[in-house]
Amino acid sequence: MKLPAYGINKKGQCMTILIIFIILFLMTNLSVWAKIPILRVGIFLDYKEITLKCEKGLHVYDISSMKTLLIQENNHVLKIAANSQGIEINKKLYHSIKEIKIIPGDGGFIQVQDGKYRGEIEIIVEQSLLNVINIIEMEKYLYGVLKKEISPEWPEEVLKAQAIAARTFALSNMNKFIDKGYNICASTNSQAYGGVFHEDPATNKAVNDTQGIIAIYQGEAINAVYHSDSGGYTENSEDVWGSPVPYLRSVPSNYEEIVSPPNHQWNCSLTEQEILKKLFQHGFQLNSIDDIVIVDKTESGRVKSIDIFGDNQQKITLKTNDFRLLMDPTLIRSPMFTIDKTGGKKEKSSPDNNKIGLLAEQTKPLQQKSVSEVLKEERDFSISELISLLNRPKAVEKPEEVPLSENEIKEQEETGVLLFTFNGQGAGHGVGLSQWGAYGMATQGYSYEDILKYYYQGIQLKKLY
Repeated sequence: MKLPAYGINKKGQCMTILIIFIILFLMTNLSVWAKIPILRVGIFLDYKEITLKCEKGLHVYDISSMKTLLIQENNHVLKIAANSQGIEINKKLYHSIKEIKIIPGDGGFIQVQDGKYRGEIEIIVEQSLLNVINIIEMEKYLYGVLKKEISPEWPEEVLKAQAIAARTFALSNMNKFIDKGYNICASTNSQAYGGVFHEDPATNKAVNDTQGIIAIYQGEAINAVYHSDSGGYTENSEDVWGSPVPYLRSVPSNYEEIVSPPNHQWNCSLTEQEILKKLFQHGFQLNSIDDIVIVDKTESGRVKSIDIFGDNQQKITLKTNDFRLLMDPTLIRSPMFTIDKTGGKKEKSSPDNNKIGLLAEQTKPLQQKSVSEVLKEERDFSISELISLLNRPKAVEKPEEVPLSENEIKEQEETGVLLFTFNGQGAGHGVGLSQWGAYGMATQGYSYEDILKYYYQGIQLKKLY
């Protein structure tokens, strides 16, 4: 039956209005419809051999040819080893194959070594070593990050702020290791990531509640760096990495004191030999250390660089964060410190110095010295010493003077172990978000948006998907 013209026109108008409305909605909300980013996370790097398994089986194929290499049954261990001619899978050599992909059975997690991971796994052979890469959606990646970086027991607003910071950091550092075949790594060179075994319902909820939200500055995702404890002030980016960043500005942060971080005040003592050993391991050679001196400090009170003075007028100048990495950043927890020097040795004399003769004279037994020699000594004499001098026979032969050996001089000069004590506060590089500071702010009723806008100056929050 043919519809009246009026009915067709009315229906067409309704459809047109609906289409226009949908187009306008999409034009103003494109970010909501954006695709969730996929990350390539380097989880095990430079390994000779790797073991994998999955409770729902594994499908292994060659990336270059898309050819299936094998299908592993449920929970059967898959052993993969690097080979100069290709790759070995369960001791079978696949010639010329350098990249493989491993897909879990439906809904399964892949266990790699002692960790378990969502998503897929790629393995690349490079210079007879394996790089294992986790291919995973951003939000699922964040599940495995938050608990590694912050306590799930902290206030919800802190967890949300951390989720946004971690998401933004990952997005802004997508190309950090792209030349090596992955976007970011699972260590603190990017941000800590532990997979399924390091997830928690509270931190997963914070990720879900902030899904797709990032921090931006002038329309771009910021480099949302963060640290544990500011020690009272955060730091300007240029004072740590050399380049000023408008949103990474130093701000006062006394919020940590509200929640009393366990290592807000700290100290660390290192012996001369411990420091020499660590310097040597990184290519610096000194025979001894005379002193370690702070060269300059930032406005926030952090040490920018230090001079290490050795023997023969040797000097090593190091940026503080480089020095912390050489010594161990878990010992020297932040660049905000002073240095105390204790113990050590007296000033050494060269073998031909007149002090050796003087030392030999001062250490000769009293009965081997002439009366005139003894009386020339600038010291107080006991009654028994004076009586001994008066009663000494005149014809005593003066013995030959023998200088002390080097070992004897060292034994006499030794006064204790040289020790350098670093007294500091705060933890981490100090730039950007202070995690313990955020905790303190949350206890005072601040929201995750308040926290982020305080530690990252001038930023806005935007939902991408």
